[in-house]
Amino acid sequence: MGYYGFDAANMYGYSTARVKALEARLLTKATMQSVLGSKDAEGVMALLLQTDYKKDLEAFGGMAMKTEQVDFALSKNLASSVGKLVTITPVNQRNIIRAIVGRWDLHNVKLAMDAKEKGEGFDLISRYVIDYGIYNSQALKEAMREPNVESLLARLLINSPYKGIITEALETYKKTKSGLEAEIVMDKIYYNNLGAVMMKLVDIDPESARVIRMDIDMRNVLLLIRAKRYMMEFAKISQNIINNGTLKPQKLQELYNSSKDIESLVKEVKVFDLGRELDAYRRGNAHLLAFEIGMKNQIFGTSMNLLRHSVLSFGTVLAYSYLKEIEIFTLRIIMNGRRYNLTKEELAGMIIWRAE
Repeated sequence: MGYYGFDAANMYGYSTARVKALEARLLTKATMQSVLGSKDAEGVMALLLQTDYKKDLEAFGGMAMKTEQVDFALSKNLASSVGKLVTITPVNQRNIIRAIVGRWDLHNVKLAMDAKEKGEGFDLISRYVIDYGIYNSQALKEAMREPNVESLLARLLINSPYKGIITEALETYKKTKSGLEAEIVMDKIYYNNLGAVMMKLVDIDPESARVIRMDIDMRNVLLLIRAKRYMMEFAKISQNIINNGTLKPQKLQELYNSSKDIESLVKEVKVFDLGRELDAYRRGNAHLLAFEIGMKNQIFGTSMNLLRHSVLSFGTVLAYSYLKEIEIFTLRIIMNGRRYNLTKEELAGMIIWRAE
């Protein structure tokens, strides 16, 4: 018998079939390599018009659209995918998938908060808004009419399922007047909550729990790397460590305090294989983003393996959510690289879909 006494086929049969259909629409490695090899942004758009992105690209004018509008199409496609994941997940596990895709609700809140702090309007962030959920485009557009960050967050608190997170962000902003500090607090609470969800998954689907642990580990490792860059004391960042990853807070502290620089720190991080990125960094051919991309690539690989080998389990839904996010992340990198005339070789080191 399956989880909650249901037979696995009854519980996950529909979800698995729907996710497999969604998986078939993900870009293949060959397609992504073709996109990477395009000479310009127009070439990228032409290729994407032959994929699942066609409908969303055509909604913004297809080949006649401005290259900047591709971001709108990517955001719209991701919003559609996120919405589908919630509806196809078994009812008694929708609270879990909502907690996972909640990052996109909070992504939108952070976009609005950052824009308001800079005195910018909704139009400058609209193409990056994931038009989904309680903080969709219309909700953000209305909220950004508020005169300042504090009133913006107060408005977004109304009937919010993220009351605890946004309340803490608001209190932090009142104290520090720093949007960055408020965002750090939001991320910490979100990922701590996600860690609690992951603990529920351990018995239901251990491999799904593993993917979430990797995500949490990545966030913590990035925090250490950025702090080491500025030679900060661990005590200054300890409150931002996220719980429930593979690397426990004490181990993270030991790693940080025993390393003299970024190289020695990354070398001792065993939960990810960052040898390739570390070699490039030592040669001066990579920046800190390379470490994030390296870890995302390994989450991608684990998620792909989970999606391909999980049968009738929650893992298929979870894996797809990560794969779709990474696909959008990669396409944005390529499109931005084409806008700024980066070479194929420069872009190749910045994307998740590696050639091997």
